[in-house]
Amino acid sequence: MSRRNIVFALAIIIIALVACGESATSTNTSTSTPVTQAAQPTSAPTHALKWTTTHTFSGNGTKKTAVFSVPDDWKILYSCTYQNIGGITADGVLVVTVYASDNSLLDLAVNATCKTSVAKTTGETEEHQSGQVYLSVDGIGDWSIQVQEMK
Repeated sequence: MSRRNIVFALAIIIIALVACGESATSTNTSTSTPVTQAAQPTSAPTHALKWTTTHTFSGNGTKKTAVFSVPDDWKILYSCTYQNIGGITADGVLVVTVYASDNSLLDLAVNATCKTSVAKTTGETEEHQSGQVYLSVDGIGDWSIQVQEMK
């Protein structure tokens, strides 16, 4: 066989191999396993979440609440008034401390001055610890506390 015929035969073999390789590649691509997607929820929530009062406490002076359960995100809304002793008015004070049920300190949540210049001083603080807690409230003047959760 002449050298020319050998080169020609090799060229045909190379072309055939390349053509087979392209055909195999396109076959593999077209038969690949499809990617499946996670199922999507079929219905929307029936209502939007909103802050909901779960506990209410009020008083004048010092009080410790019973232990109650809270989620990871909750808040304390408070209001307090100034003090009136024998017709003399003075600023009041409200301090609310959050404790775990084992009496360990979690947070000084409120440290407010209840001003004589307004009928009620109000405010809120968001808490970010879950579990069994209780509140220790120290107030001079009347106070009210609401614990709220997203529901």
